[in-house]
Amino acid sequence: MQTKLTVLAFLAALIITLGCGCEKTNSAPSTVADPAAPSSPPTTITVEACARIHWLGMKRLAAETNAASFVEVWNLPESERLVAQTLDKLATAPWRLLKEGTATNDAPVALLRPLLEDLVQEESYLEMRSPTNAAWEGIFAIRLNVERAGIWSTNLKATLESLTAGVSSPTETGWRLKGDTTPKLIELSRTGEWTLVRFANEQNGLMAETFARVEKGGSPYQPQTTNFWLTLMLDLPRLTSAFSANSESESNLPRIALSMIGDGANVLTRGELHYLKPLGIELDPWNVPTNLVHEPLISFTAVRGIKPWLSSQKLWSNLGLGEAPNQFYLWGLGATPFQTYFAAPSASASNQVSKLSNWMLNEGNLWLTANAIGSLVKLAEENGVAWSGVPFMRPTLKSVGSGDLAFLHGSFFPAAGSNRPMPVELLYSVQSRTNLVAYDWEITAPRFDGWTGIGQSLRISLGRGRMPADSAGITWLRAIKPRLGNSTTGLLMTGPDELLMVRNSTVGLTAVELHLLADWLESPHFPKGLHTLYAPSDLRGLKSR
Repeated sequence: MQTKLTVLAFLAALIITLGCGCEKTNSAPSTVADPAAPSSPPTTITVEACARIHWLGMKRLAAETNAASFVEVWNLPESERLVAQTLDKLATAPWRLLKEGTATNDAPVALLRPLLEDLVQEESYLEMRSPTNAAWEGIFAIRLNVERAGIWSTNLKATLESLTAGVSSPTETGWRLKGDTTPKLIELSRTGEWTLVRFANEQNGLMAETFARVEKGGSPYQPQTTNFWLTLMLDLPRLTSAFSANSESESNLPRIALSMIGDGANVLTRGELHYLKPLGIELDPWNVPTNLVHEPLISFTAVRGIKPWLSSQKLWSNLGLGEAPNQFYLWGLGATPFQTYFAAPSASASNQVSKLSNWMLNEGNLWLTANAIGSLVKLAEENGVAWSGVPFMRPTLKSVGSGDLAFLHGSFFPAAGSNRPMPVELLYSVQSRTNLVAYDWEITAPRFDGWTGIGQSLRISLGRGRMPADSAGITWLRAIKPRLGNSTTGLLMTGPDELLMVRNSTVGLTAVELHLLADWLESPHFPKGLHTLYAPSDLRGLKSR
C-alpha cells in the first residue's frame, strides 16, 4: 500500500487540474504553434531518475509578469471556491482510498488540509529514482518559512502515523517513520529554506545527495535559465518496472518531458514523447473532407495514423469491418451548441456503415432498452442509423460519397446548409507540415458551450447524473468563459519513435478538456472517477415519463 505516494500525487493532480484563464484573442484560425517556442527545459532523464516534477508555486507566479492573466483568474471568487472544494476533498482522500469503508471522522483531516494549501502556493520539487538492481526511492522538497516548516513537521507526522500505523522517532534535522507497508521508510528533514520528505523501502542515499544540492546551490534541483511554471519528466517504462508486479510489460510506454509557461496572455505548453519502439504511424496524404466542412467554424481537428489503433479494437475486428480508416476529422459550427460533426475517409465506408448499422439496430437497441432512453432507427433515404429520442440532439452515423471521397460521417445535430468553404488558412495549417500527426484549433468559449450541451444531453439520455448548474466546477467554467479565446495544438512526428506536442491556448486546456476537468472535480469520490459515473442515476424517472 503506497501511502506516502498517494499524498505526494496530490501535487501533480493539483497542478494539472486547477486551471485558470487569460484574455480573449481573435477568432481567426492560427497555424501550428512554433515547435521552438516556448523554450524547452532539459528533456534528458538520467540513468537513475524515473520522475521529476518542479512546480513554481502560485506565490512565485504572482510575481511573474508572464502570468498576469493567469493570476487574475486564479483570484476570482469562483476559482477560490473551486480550489477550496478540491482541497477539502483531497484532505479526506488518503483515508477514503486506502481504508475503504472506514469512517474518516477520527482521521487528522484538519492537519493535512493546510499542507495541501502549501502544495498549491509554494515552490516544490519531486524526484523519484529506480536504479538498476536497486530499490526505488523518492524525495519531495517544498520551500517553506520556519513557521510553515514546523507545521509540516508536526502535521505530516500525525497524518502518516494515522495512515500507516508506523512508529516515528526524532532525528537531528527532523524525524523518521518506519512501518511494514510500502514505503517502509519515510523521513522528514530541514535544510536551508527547504523541507525534504524522503520515502523508500531502504536507504539509498538520495536524501544525502539532495541535502548537498541545497547546501551548495540553494535548491534541490538543477538551476534553470527559464522560470517555467511547471516542468515534468516521467520515464514511464522505468516507473512501471519499479511499481508493477509485472515488470516485463510489452506496452510501448513513452518517456515524457513537458513544460508550461505564459507569455502574459496565453499558456504555452510543450511536450516531448520518446518511445522504446517505433510507433508504426503511417502519415499518408491528408484527405480533408472539404465537401463536408464549412463555415461558420468554431473548431477543427485532424488526426492521421490511427489505423493500427482502430484495427486493434475488438469491436472493429469482431464485426469484420475490413481495413480501418487512417484519418479522422472533427469540427464544430457556431450556429447552435450541438453542431458537432466527424468524418473518417474509407473506400469501404458504405459497407462498413451497413455492418455497423445492423449491429447497432440489434445489439445497440437491446442495450438502450435496458440502460438508457430513445432507440436507434434506420435512416429512411440514406445508408446509416440515428439515435432518436435524445433531448436536443439526433446523433447520426452514415456513409457519404464514393471512391477517394467516401467517408464515414457522423453528427450530433442536423447540418445547416452553407456554401461557405472552410478557411484557406485552416486547410494550410493541416497540409503544410509533412510530419504533422494531429492538429486542433478552436475558439474555446463557444466550443465549451457545445461540449457542455452535448455532455449534459448524453447524461440525460444515458440516465447519468447531470452536472449541477450551481456546482463549483460549472460555476467556475461560466466565470472564466468570457476570457476564453483561441487554442491551437499541434502533434508532430520528430522521429519514428518520437512525438512533439506544442499548444498555445488561453487556459492550457481545450474546451472538451475543461468539461472533463469539471466532471472529474465534481466526482462524489474525487479524485476517483467522474461525476458522470458516480452521481446517482435518474434513468428510472426518465423512462416513466
